[in-house]
Amino acid sequence: MGAAASDEADNIDGEIVTRDFSFRAGEGVRIGDYRVELLSVVSVIDGLVEVRVYKRASQFEDWRVMQDYRDVNFDGGKDRGGLTLTVVEIFDIDTVRMRAAYRSDYGYPQKYVTERALAPRNLPELKVFTTVDKTTVSTGDELKVTITVTNAGNDTARDVVIQDSPPLPQFRYLAGYPPKVKNQLQPGESDIVVYSMVAAAEGSVELAGTAARYSDSKATLYSATSQPVNIEIRPQRRPDLAFEVEAPGPIELGGEGAINVTIKNDGEAAAQRVEVKMGLRSGMDGLEFSGGGLDRSFFEIAPGGVERYSATVRGSRSGSYVVDLSASYRADGEMMQEDTSFQVSVLEREYKYLYYLPIVPVLIIGIWLYRRYKEYKY
Repeated sequence: MGAAASDEADNIDGEIVTRDFSFRAGEGVRIGDYRVELLSVVSVIDGLVEVRVYKRASQFEDWRVMQDYRDVNFDGGKDRGGLTLTVVEIFDIDTVRMRAAYRSDYGYPQKYVTERALAPRNLPELKVFTTVDKTTVSTGDELKVTITVTNAGNDTARDVVIQDSPPLPQFRYLAGYPPKVKNQLQPGESDIVVYSMVAAAEGSVELAGTAARYSDSKATLYSATSQPVNIEIRPQRRPDLAFEVEAPGPIELGGEGAINVTIKNDGEAAAQRVEVKMGLRSGMDGLEFSGGGLDRSFFEIAPGGVERYSATVRGSRSGSYVVDLSASYRADGEMMQEDTSFQVSVLEREYKYLYYLPIVPVLIIGIWLYRRYKEYKY
């Protein structure tokens, strides 16, 4: 019976209310005779904050590290006339939103500034920036990622560790990954790290922001994150060779003409080991090429590059002839080919006596008329 009476005395009658409020480190909230003060945000990532709760005109005082979304009872909790607090949201390293459950007759939470907040604070504050040398690349291209960490605060940042985005399947990572910075950064000090990667698959990729975790002199944890970077990966750059052939006009039998060939690379990559071969179709013995004909070799034709050359052809038999040109080349280990054709005409031999043939009938008719004239005269 004595134990039951004690339990009934501990229970506090009255309606329980729940109210939310936001406050910053160094600020406090009055709830009846209770005072709730936010000392610091221990870790934004882990959801930890440090609070101090005490009751005016009593000896109750409690210091706790609270984790978000977990109810914590102070002075017996809401069911025994105390407080039940819950961290609802951590906005940044200074500001949180909290939920309090308590007796309704304690009134509304009222915010105030603590003496701790009025004193100057020495704290580190890291700023993180992630940049890339180009945001549009093609598969096979290399790009560099630069991470800059600067201490914009007025105290040393300790145990500095950066956590870059995990390896992404769209890239092959080269030197410098994973990135690392100095363990400590003095006020105003910066550290820069660079690593390289090669685009391996086309598509749109978001390079997540780089997170930096650090602590102050009291081992309070902080974090800072850079903005994400969007990268567009296009299909692989390839060469694109094109022929331009200037064929000679009709060639006289036994005469010569010049063939001018232009090869352009209209692609975005170099064409390597270019081999140009000339092909003569059947019955092409009426053309004779000098100086090796149209066969040529080029070690490389760069993007936008142009190669020009000429060859001399002689017509040894009249007719119309088709000449084939084929250029084979390499592009990133793959063989490619470009073909074209053009026509060369050789005229027949011109016999000048043929111009006199129309005169023969005229002479015959003239002789016949003359003879007839003589006969009638006598």
